[in-house]
Amino acid sequence: MRAIWAGILTATLMLGATGIAGATVYTSTTDLDRILFGTGKISWQQDMPGDFTMPYDTVNSAKLTIYSNFVNGGNDYVQVESNFVGTLKNDTGWVWFWNPMESTKFDVSSSISSPWEQGQSLDVSLFYKESSCLDFLYLDKSVLCLNYNNQTAPVPEPGTMLLMGVGLAGIAVYGKRRRNEA
Repeated sequence: MRAIWAGILTATLMLGATGIAGATVYTSTTDLDRILFGTGKISWQQDMPGDFTMPYDTVNSAKLTIYSNFVNGGNDYVQVESNFVGTLKNDTGWVWFWNPMESTKFDVSSSISSPWEQGQSLDVSLFYKESSCLDFLYLDKSVLCLNYNNQTAPVPEPGTMLLMGVGLAGIAVYGKRRRNEA
């Protein structure tokens, strides 16, 4: 019976020493603070986590939110990594010469694909067309929320290794005493 308990203890300690990679949530904010007139293109880079690499890691979800003001029409095209992801939405209209800040969300998980090297940033572009004399677009900020599984092997904590060592030493002492009794 003691041998069974010793085996269960050993298995528990060994499984406790190995870790399982879990989901990691990363948020990156880029301050844009730009007023855009006429027609053109503005590009920026969104920071990515330093330990993110593909194909080893897996993207669970990636949402890019662009905060803007005075959006008119559906003529502001957003590209991520040269892939079209959508347009900024129309604004809610003027309210006493001010309209509230809006946020437009884009699912950009398909734009983050292999190969992706550590430290590589996410390239975002906005093609805008503000053609009439009173048209302009204000870009406030861009926020990326990335949820991914980091597939790198976790490093066991020193306390876990110490606990496993004590357990193995206990099993060795138990085995030696058992041999001496026989």
